Amino acid sequence: MNHSTKFSMSYHDSPAIWKSLLLQGVKEDGWPWDWTSLGIQPKSASVKARIIAKSDGIWAAEGLVAALSLVAPELGTASRARELLTASSRVRTGTRFKKTQTVCEWKGIPELVLALERPFLNLAAYACGVATATRRIVELVRKACPERTPRITATRKTLPGYRDIAIHSVIAGGGYSHRVNLAGGVLVKENHIASAGSVSKAVTAARRIAPHGLKIEVEVRSERELSEALRAQADVVMLDNFSPKEVRNAVALVERSSHRPLIEVSGGLNENTIAAYAMPGVDILSLGGLTHSVRAADLSLLVT
Repeated sequence: MNHSTKFSMSYHDSPAIWKSLLLQGVKEDGWPWDWTSLGIQPKSASVKARIIAKSDGIWAAEGLVAALSLVAPELGTASRARELLTASSRVRTGTRFKKTQTVCEWKGIPELVLALERPFLNLAAYACGVATATRRIVELVRKACPERTPRITATRKTLPGYRDIAIHSVIAGGGYSHRVNLAGGVLVKENHIASAGSVSKAVTAARRIAPHGLKIEVEVRSERELSEALRAQADVVMLDNFSPKEVRNAVALVERSSHRPLIEVSGGLNENTIAAYAMPGVDILSLGGLTHSVRAADLSLLVT
């Protein structure tokens, strides 16, 4: 991992990003009225706990571990902030963990350990699930097309409030973000084309108003629309729901053109199909499934 990647990881894995989600989770759980925990007479003022992996995966929650110390003072008294809860990650973000491995350790007062257990595990399991799925896809594509491996990107198919950690987790797995939000680029999709009347009209309208530094991407569903996007000088063309054969034909059409945009393939891509689309000439493979239907990592907290 080079220096720039490390910087990117630390920025997107900021504890401040995780803090609000942890607090929201604890609030939703109604932790002050946890009758089960309130009824327990703890054996000591503090307890130790371990987060144990119950499956292999990619760790994407180092910042979440650090956020625990930011959340604890808001749930306890300021005078006891230092003794409320401390935690340390045993795995670096973006690296592998194995089944049965301890990925982080906690020490704190029992009521906070018990209150934060489920919100923490839910967030960590989702983030690591996204990172793990992304890493599998990245490795499949690298093996299928080692000469010029296409980028693996996620999409905006994320739950409200979860976009930052979804993007962070994709990056931790070796992938990239697509558009962080609507302002992050111009993406002319089928409904824009239908509303404007044609590909060229939609591109012209977007180019007229968009900031000059933004790339213009056009989603195309046929070679006819691809040809129109090339004439409109689109910076990126997205081949939507093309078969592998149709992608090869589209790549050949672009190579014969005087204008060479980036070529993205999207629609129906998953672990079973993606290798067939990893071919020379394709620059980007985008998958909504990396964030909207990923299987969570299996993690468990045990008080020792």
